[in-house]
Amino acid sequence: MEVKKVYIDCNYADQKKDILDELHKNNYHVIPTENSLLCDLYVAFDKIDKLLLDSLSDHVLKVLVRLEPKVVVRETYIKSREKKFNQIIDVGKKVMGQTSVINWPQNMNLNIELVNNKCEKIVMINSNLLSLYRGENYSLRRQVALEINDLDLYGYKWNNKLKAKILTLIKELKKYRFQIHNIRFSGLKNYFKVFDNYSGEVKDKREILSKYKYSLVIENSSDYMSEKIFDAILSGCIPVYVGANLQNYEIPSNLYLQANSNLSDIKEKIACAKAIDYDDWVNRVKVWSTDPDTYNSWSSDLFVSKIFRNISNLYQ
Repeated sequence: MEVKKVYIDCNYADQKKDILDELHKNNYHVIPTENSLLCDLYVAFDKIDKLLLDSLSDHVLKVLVRLEPKVVVRETYIKSREKKFNQIIDVGKKVMGQTSVINWPQNMNLNIELVNNKCEKIVMINSNLLSLYRGENYSLRRQVALEINDLDLYGYKWNNKLKAKILTLIKELKKYRFQIHNIRFSGLKNYFKVFDNYSGEVKDKREILSKYKYSLVIENSSDYMSEKIFDAILSGCIPVYVGANLQNYEIPSNLYLQANSNLSDIKEKIACAKAIDYDDWVNRVKVWSTDPDTYNSWSSDLFVSKIFRNISNLYQ
């Protein structure tokens, strides 16, 4: 197979470093280059650089890898920009007609038994973000944070100053200056509230999660599955999950409770979670997490190889 010179473009510097490190360690029939004008293959992760795309010659194969949903990186879902790519790979999302999914890369380290006497309250670790696009779950996070009494809340931007919140709102509104009909002001619900159960920002999510028995996991939107449920399960939290239909993924149904995107069902599923025999649940997690098939499906160690194996179909 012909070796391609690949230029990697990412939203996040750490992500780019990790991908390049993996490419330098292993042979995926590509050689990384830092000069986009010399590449045969351009791979963008959650990023649209219009000027760079327009500068690439027609012979360059262009691939967009989307890990984030539309409510987070909306520009990667604009049709006119999608057309600039030869291939689009949606990670963590079951696409109509697709028989296989490249799962969101997971840290498969199990740390269930790091903490004794786990807290019986439910924990939620999410950022308090803002989106006025339909399908967002940020406003649902705020609702449950206000209305579930025994919930400990962690994450970024929950009690930002009023000025910071207004600036975020202005920035969000600017995204819709030519598409005002797409604005959903329901996304503003409870955005300016103060959250008394807020316990602060978190550097290591799993360290905090490992102190609790139960976790409420709410995806940014319900059309994909990220790392959040794995963080909960592998830290020893029985998760109540709001997001993509987990029946489409290889996670045993006896390891989680899936809730609909409304407060009443979330409360009902939390009650069900607290009725589960915790020790029995932990044993099921240990069996599943140490299964080689689980590692092959989910481990972040294999993520880059899966991406480039998928891309290679373009030039075989």
